[in-house]
Amino acid sequence: MQVRIAFAALAGLIAVSLTPAVQAQTPADFTGFNQTCLAAEAFLLGEVPEGVDSSLILTPLCGCLTGAFKDMPQKDVDILAADLRGEGTDEAHTAHGSYEQVTELAREGLTTCFASPEVTAAMQAVTPPAADPAAPAPADPAAPATPQ
Repeated sequence: MQVRIAFAALAGLIAVSLTPAVQAQTPADFTGFNQTCLAAEAFLLGEVPEGVDSSLILTPLCGCLTGAFKDMPQKDVDILAADLRGEGTDEAHTAHGSYEQVTELAREGLTTCFASPEVTAAMQAVTPPAADPAAPAPADPAAPATPQ
């Protein structure tokens, strides 16, 4: 009987030693974050000129942010989503426990993502080119026509 107990204990010890010492955390669910991110035009882009489809920028930006934040625990993803919605409070930030670290990672992610080729290209595609100061001014529609 003691041999069986010793054998079972040894088998359990071997099984425990073969599993990783630290279990990998469950990946965060980004469903809510992505929805919030795609709707956070004012927070992420500021004032967008009329007629500009901000989703052309937000789609690659939010995709990039999801990739940048993929290793964050769910509580970090949730606090960032609350901030994007304008619902982040001092109390929630304090209760979080490591909010300063999260905001630093978020700043780094935003900087990286805004500089990414996909987001840069999207921003250039929706931004009208600056007026060329050497170009002639547009014709005044009220002015009389000149014969050509």
